Amino acid sequence: MSTANFSVSAQNFVLLSNFSASGSVMKEFSLNVTSSNLVVTFTASNNSFAFLNAIEVVSLPDTLIQDDANTLPSGKFQGLLSQALQTVWRLNMGGPKVSATNDTLWRNWDPDYNFLVQPNLATNKSNIGAVKYVSGGPTQDTAPASVYGTATEMNSGSDPNSNFNVTWEFDIDVGFRHLIRFHFCDIVSSLLNQLYFNVYLDSSVVVSDLDLSSLSFNVLAVPYFYDLVSGVSVSNKLRVSVGPFTANGAYPNAILNGLEIMKMNNSDGSLEGAAAAAISSGSGSGKNVGVIVGITIGAFTAALLAGVLFLWCRRRQQRLAKQGLSQDMDSIIH
Repeated sequence: MSTANFSVSAQNFVLLSNFSASGSVMKEFSLNVTSSNLVVTFTASNNSFAFLNAIEVVSLPDTLIQDDANTLPSGKFQGLLSQALQTVWRLNMGGPKVSATNDTLWRNWDPDYNFLVQPNLATNKSNIGAVKYVSGGPTQDTAPASVYGTATEMNSGSDPNSNFNVTWEFDIDVGFRHLIRFHFCDIVSSLLNQLYFNVYLDSSVVVSDLDLSSLSFNVLAVPYFYDLVSGVSVSNKLRVSVGPFTANGAYPNAILNGLEIMKMNNSDGSLEGAAAAAISSGSGSGKNVGVIVGITIGAFTAALLAGVLFLWCRRRQQRLAKQGLSQDMDSIIH
């Protein structure tokens, strides 16, 4: 199997190109499905073959990903619903790994420790029982309480003069925009309006003077998230930081509870670069193997066909139930 070389496309997007699996690999994508069928096509390279161990297809709530997001320095990106997204990193800050069995949408959240640039500047905080989901705010589908209830916090060491950032660094692909979702929940304060901090992407300020109290219905420990679409990456490294905002005399502190980084398709409809765009139209000399998954509208749908692919399907035409497995889904492999 290690000699296999193939490409994968779906919904006219190239998901993988010239892909070779070494060991156990899982790839996760999110697509906006506008018909009753999702067609996933595997195209073997010349003198090679394609294979699949398993595929899971999960329908997402229509509110999970909105059509717009913030951009730098102070703009808006429109059109997220027409994008294919690949999950690059999904982290639980300040806590252990959260497995798919503890997430309503079967997601895995990895610990953040290995991504910290200077771990000594950070400390972990946990208060899962304090998390309060309120009407109009994020839900457990956005992220579970085990994510919002833990945080990586600035290790100020009770020093009111502390002034540094807590920074994480990630490997990314050059030439793509990324949707970055920051998850916040103030589980560290004892009173409202005590926590003010800045959020950074590389050297740019994403949010200055972030006051979670004012964004969370003036209730402590209420989840909040902030979506940002980055510019086209010119480096294979991306840094995220949080640091204190002390201009108002607040005690220096900053937190981050969770982080998701998702690669967006380029102008050629590819998540693998311009050279791979032709695959989505069915061209190429390799043999095509199609997997057609019928999706039952109005139900949480999961299909285990045979782990290479994990596909999230975004349906915008009507809301999907958040639980229950469909018994009516047909899968055809040909």
